[in-house]
Amino acid sequence: MVVCGTNLLSDHMRFRRAWHWPVDDVDLCRGRLTFLGVGWWQYQRAGIDPVSAAWLRSLAGDVPWAVRDEYSLARLRRARVPAVHTSCPTLWGVEKQTLPSDERRVVVTFTDYSQDPLADRRLVQALAERFDEVLFWPQGPGDREYVDGIRAGTGTMLGPRLEDFDAALDAPGTAYVGLRLHGGIRAMQRGVPTLVLSIDNRAREIARSVGLRAPSRHAARRYQEDLRSGEVVRIDVPRDAVDSWRRRWGIER
Repeated sequence: MVVCGTNLLSDHMRFRRAWHWPVDDVDLCRGRLTFLGVGWWQYQRAGIDPVSAAWLRSLAGDVPWAVRDEYSLARLRRARVPAVHTSCPTLWGVEKQTLPSDERRVVVTFTDYSQDPLADRRLVQALAERFDEVLFWPQGPGDREYVDGIRAGTGTMLGPRLEDFDAALDAPGTAYVGLRLHGGIRAMQRGVPTLVLSIDNRAREIARSVGLRAPSRHAARRYQEDLRSGEVVRIDVPRDAVDSWRRRWGIER
């Protein structure tokens, strides 16, 4: 069984609702479970409790768990759970991140699950001053309502479909700036100048692990500099680890 792309890991796995599986399902997965692109749900201090660690070791199979960042890797290894850092699979085909330079059009994302109206209004204002055209894409079902509350009539709201996002990104002279990490990764996949702003451990730890430029949304001076830099940042995915993990499954490049 492969668990993909989730914030499922925690110091106290027994108390995570997502792990409340029927006993028969747990027994079925014992020794057969592996992860791909999984990470810690948030920063924690203590380390995995002994019961949770023993339970995870009992579930682990022969294939090391592939986690998305070095933070998650270190915590699993301290619990003696076999693991390897392979970053997020969505980054496997990305070699560089080009920061915005002279683009006059920007596609922007916010998120309703981590609201900070003061910081986000400041970002909207900075983008309105920097770009001629500001387009907001509501990735999540609650994003539109939140964005409408902070943009105060600035810019244009796109439709919620992925096709709407892609079409906006593909227009000439467009950059991406946003709080949605995977919105930014999709923009990078399409060769669009991109600046991701970190709001939690996901973007922050992936940035530390592979070199992604992702300043905090509270670092206004820093992100305003990045909005004009045009710098090309290398994305250092651990490709040897990725290739080794894929070979365990018989998957070629």
